[in-house]
Amino acid sequence: MRTKHLADYQLCVDVDLVHGGETFRLAVIYPSTFPDTPPVVMPHDDKRLSIHQYGPGGELCLQWRPDNWDPAVTGAMMVESAYGLISGERPADGQPGTVPSAHRSTLAGELRFETWRLMVPEGAWASLQGQFPEAVLQIAVTMTVRRTQRVAHLTSIGAPGSEIWKIPRPAPDAPGKRLGYLLRTGQNMDALALHRGGFFEDITDRVPELASLLKGPEWPFIILLEQNGRRTAFDIVRKEGHPFLIPYRIVEEEELSKRSASNRDAVSMNRVAIVGCGSIGSKIAASLARAGVRKFVLVDEDIFLTGNLVRNELDAWAIGWHKVDSLADRIGQLATDTDITLHRIELGSQTSSLLMESVLEAIGEADLIIDATADPTSFNLCGGAARRHRKRMIWAEVYGGGIGGLVARARPDIDPPPIEARSQISKWCDDRATPWEFQRGNPYDANGDEGVSFIADDADVSVVAAHATRVALDILQGGETAFPHSAYMIGLKKAWIFEAPFDTWPIDLAPIGPWQDPRANPDSGDIAGLMADMIDEDAL
Repeated sequence: MRTKHLADYQLCVDVDLVHGGETFRLAVIYPSTFPDTPPVVMPHDDKRLSIHQYGPGGELCLQWRPDNWDPAVTGAMMVESAYGLISGERPADGQPGTVPSAHRSTLAGELRFETWRLMVPEGAWASLQGQFPEAVLQIAVTMTVRRTQRVAHLTSIGAPGSEIWKIPRPAPDAPGKRLGYLLRTGQNMDALALHRGGFFEDITDRVPELASLLKGPEWPFIILLEQNGRRTAFDIVRKEGHPFLIPYRIVEEEELSKRSASNRDAVSMNRVAIVGCGSIGSKIAASLARAGVRKFVLVDEDIFLTGNLVRNELDAWAIGWHKVDSLADRIGQLATDTDITLHRIELGSQTSSLLMESVLEAIGEADLIIDATADPTSFNLCGGAARRHRKRMIWAEVYGGGIGGLVARARPDIDPPPIEARSQISKWCDDRATPWEFQRGNPYDANGDEGVSFIADDADVSVVAAHATRVALDILQGGETAFPHSAYMIGLKKAWIFEAPFDTWPIDLAPIGPWQDPRANPDSGDIAGLMADMIDEDAL
């Protein structure tokens, strides 16, 4: 046994283990983080000593690892564990031995060493059932690149216009797209499937099925499906004039809905109008899309500026574009089969009366109206549309100073209409007898009006937006509500009425009876009298 010091105060102990007449030279390295992490035991050369080893010459995976390490374990115990592993795989009878593995690998852990990956959504292989067992099918592949890594996304199987399968989820809208083919065969394809990558100059001789596919100027991406169930993928590129194979690790994805607790079928049937696509509205829209909402009406006149990056769901790709356009693109990256109507308008602004009326009608036709503007004019117009069309409405607001915010809902005939509900909430605030010490301007537009800057972090906005989204999903899923109150003041710091962060105050809203449209069922006599008063018959 020999001891030496390495860089960064690491201690290395060389150990010779003898088993079956063979000497195994190991290095036991105590890292600078010892005793918080275990010593590393590895061979002195590049030998593969065990199947429980991180590659030739790599560290041995022993009884004690970072996931179960105990500082009471000594270096001698680590050496004993290494001897048990080596001797267990080399029994005295000369037959290969097996040492049980406690290692539980994860997909993410395995992919650390797979820089070229092919993502295959669930259902792609199932679409081939009933198809010919021997077939060459065109495929579409989208590529994304990050530094030295590349990820391919299978987006369709079959010729354009006659696909037998198309990706059911959003695919990256990346410029990198590859022509590809899927080879389905019952023949032995070891020559291709076992190729480790690199030059393959005689590929057309050894894999004749590829000869016709390599005649074009651009060589294809290949997915090989064999009858024995083996699946492999390669990108064939031209390098120095010869075929060069790049193997891809196939990653088969699970169904997205298995990770969602929402009733996606019920949620997807609803159309949601979001008025205000700023910090709160953009976050609510993205969360609802993830939960299954596919139909949106987005209303906002504002454009996205660099300053909006601090609190918005959108990123630098949106700078200079109208928020509704960029938010629609963002939703398209989260969900497929979307139905999104855009209105680049501010409610109550100086614009055509006919245009304003059409937008308000589009809002009123939605199943749920969400006002995320914190603007009284917008709220009044949304509230009026909700009452006229007897539609449910939610509004949310973040208070300046990051002290908290408000989330409220109004349901026809259960809660008071939105404008009456807001009056009740205002009275509730007045009754607290605590002065309101925070002022703010309007953070949702870029018109340069003077006023105190709206100060709230992205975290503050995200908390309120998340609560508003949860209330929205509660409504969209139907059934008995999980929220006994229809309005909540949510504290994020000790200020105003809030005693501490996350101090929440429910507000009881008193219903005032059925929602009646003020324009509904007019009395003909009243209308005639009104018209008579307005018209000067002598002037006619």
